[in-house]
Amino acid sequence: MTQCSLGCVFCQNYDISHEGAGQSVSPEGLAAMMTDLAEQGCHNINFVSPTHVVPQILEALPHAIREGLSIPLVYNTGGYDSVETLRWLDGIFDIYMPDFKYWDEEKSERHLRARDYPEAARMALREMHRQVGALRIDDSGLATGGVLVRHLVMPGAVEDTRQIMRWLVQELSPDTFVNLMPQYRSAGEVSASAYPEIDRPIAPAEFEEAWTIAEQQGITRFDSRRQPAGRRLFIITRDR
Repeated sequence: MTQCSLGCVFCQNYDISHEGAGQSVSPEGLAAMMTDLAEQGCHNINFVSPTHVVPQILEALPHAIREGLSIPLVYNTGGYDSVETLRWLDGIFDIYMPDFKYWDEEKSERHLRARDYPEAARMALREMHRQVGALRIDDSGLATGGVLVRHLVMPGAVEDTRQIMRWLVQELSPDTFVNLMPQYRSAGEVSASAYPEIDRPIAPAEFEEAWTIAEQQGITRFDSRRQPAGRRLFIITRDR
């Protein structure tokens, strides 16, 4: 069943994340889905916003492993996860792919409907990093384990970007891999009357500024596909 632990008013998948969709499936059925994806050549099994179905995933995994599942498991999340839940996953998930959206509590309350989001995200990312460390990439360019942090650059939130990048470097690791994302657009409940401050896409100059801020705070590992036009390519250092 789709859903999300957050209530972002700007969600681009509002119908499935807020309203829900899907059907019931048995542990064996979920295991079969995973093994089928692996047999089709998928490089990993990516669970999107899976916090509310962690017990069901854990129940299905032994069946999948018995059927030969061996590719990495990815926990793809908005970052609003409890440390207790994440500890159940220690040694099970290979890659964590959390968002870190906002540093500011007031913006989090207004736009994510979760005033405690910044603190919850910090605690969750610390636990993820404790389990799997910084992102590791093999010689073919595929992630094999570790944490990849996504940050959606939001209108008028330059200071949030600054604080988040600083925290990632100082509290997680200077080797933290960051995906700065420029694709924000008005969606979900956003309108000029309800949320005028975010009822617009970000400008190229804003994304350029966000990228510069990330560099200034010490981030060196980026998803170079996202780099602003005209900037130098970033060379991702392979793990030795």
